[in-house]
Amino acid sequence: MFKVFSSVFLMLSLLSISQAWAKDEEGARDAVIKVVEAFREDIVQDKAFLAENPSVLAERVDRILATVVDFDDFSRKVMGKYYRRATPEQRERFATVTKDTLLRTYGASLLELDPDKINVQPLGPQGRGRVTKVNVDFQMADAGLLNIVFYMEESKQQQWLLSNVVINNINFGLTFRRQFGVMMEQNQNNIEQAIDAWKASLAKQS
Repeated sequence: MFKVFSSVFLMLSLLSISQAWAKDEEGARDAVIKVVEAFREDIVQDKAFLAENPSVLAERVDRILATVVDFDDFSRKVMGKYYRRATPEQRERFATVTKDTLLRTYGASLLELDPDKINVQPLGPQGRGRVTKVNVDFQMADAGLLNIVFYMEESKQQQWLLSNVVINNINFGLTFRRQFGVMMEQNQNNIEQAIDAWKASLAKQS
C-alpha cells in the first residue's frame, strides 16, 4: 500500500511540475504576443507617418523591444570569446552600435508588414532546455511571407527575454557572431578597429 501511495504521489508531483512548466511556456508566447500587438498598433498602423520620421520609428521600436530584449546581453553573445578581452567602454560602444543599427534596419522592415495578417502560432514541441521557441508568421504587404522564431528565455526575475531570433531559417545570433569573428581576424584581433568595421558592415546591411 505504501508503494502504491508513493507512486501516486510521485505521479501527481510530476503532473503538477509539467503543468507549471507548460504555464511558463505559455508565458513566453504571451510575451511575444504583446510585442507583436505593439508592433501592429504602434508601428504598422502608423506606417505612413513613421516612414517620414525614422527617428520616431526607432524610438517606438526601442520602447517596444525594451520589454523583451537585453541588448547588452545580446551584444555579449555576438562578441563571443572576445567579450572578456574588451574593455567596459568597448563593450558599451559595441552594444550601442549594434542596437542603433538593428533598430534602424528592422524598424524600417516592420513598415512592410500587413497588420491584418500577423499570426502567432500555438506552441509546438519544445526541447528540454530553458529556451522556449515561439513561431510567428508575418505577411508582407507585397504578399511575401516572413517567418520569425523567437527564442525566449526566462530570467531570474521571471521575465521572458529574447535570447535569439531566426528569420526565414537564418539564425541571426549565430550569423552576427561569425561576422564579428571575421572582423576580428581581418583587423589583427584589434577590438577597436573591429568595432569600426562592424559598424560599417551593419550600415551596409541597413
